[in-house]
Amino acid sequence: MNITLPLRRVERRLGFLAAEIARLRKQAAKPRSKTKPSNSLSDSAREALVAYLALTPALDEDALLQTLLKCAMQVVGAGGAGLTLLDPRKRRLVFRAAIGDGAEGIIGQEVPLKGSRHGLAFATGEVQTDTPLDSDVEKAARARFRNVLVAPLQIAGESVGTISAVNKQGAGHFSAEDMAAYKQFADLGAVVVRQRCREQVLRRGLAGARRPSVTLPLVLDPEDLQLLELFDSVTRVRHDHPEWLPLVKQFVEGMARSAS
Repeated sequence: MNITLPLRRVERRLGFLAAEIARLRKQAAKPRSKTKPSNSLSDSAREALVAYLALTPALDEDALLQTLLKCAMQVVGAGGAGLTLLDPRKRRLVFRAAIGDGAEGIIGQEVPLKGSRHGLAFATGEVQTDTPLDSDVEKAARARFRNVLVAPLQIAGESVGTISAVNKQGAGHFSAEDMAAYKQFADLGAVVVRQRCREQVLRRGLAGARRPSVTLPLVLDPEDLQLLELFDSVTRVRHDHPEWLPLVKQFVEGMARSAS
């Protein structure tokens, strides 16, 4: 049996490990910086915080929203569905996702808060259904919408956008059952939007971007900011004094037991 090849592989692996150990020893021997820590988050903190704040970090926003719309469209038997978010500067709703009838031409189209079913749902916080009031969206989408069903997207009791369905299949109009079902999808959609906005605000802040974004109808609330700062502090301890981590863990667990 020829064992030369396996031995060579083991030899190469041992050489690699020896080099890696030498590198780690050299790195550990370097004096640690005593400068005041920066206000910016470390790379490890950034990735972990994005993972915490994002609903599904590996799934892009469009794919997630379109999956939501596909389910909503099937539940109410619609020919198409869309989602708008408020542009706070223009005070208009803007389509951010759409599938089905008219979807190809509707992304980016603006809907007025007054004189539209979307605006009524946004202002009243109630589901609206009837024929469309605003014809500009139909022109932009190059499609005819016989009827529309619109539910508000609400976060902490405040409207941030709408979710809609168009062209009821097999019937002349959307039913009361459709309205109730769509309200449930609106609640789910609001959760998705909130998590995505958290992730985008975090990414924008970590990148140091200062330009405003119309796709973010909310910012991080005080609780999120406190969690972010706490996580960053723990990350710094892990980086500068890993031997302190057991004490930090013991302290936090003790506080949690006292609070329960």
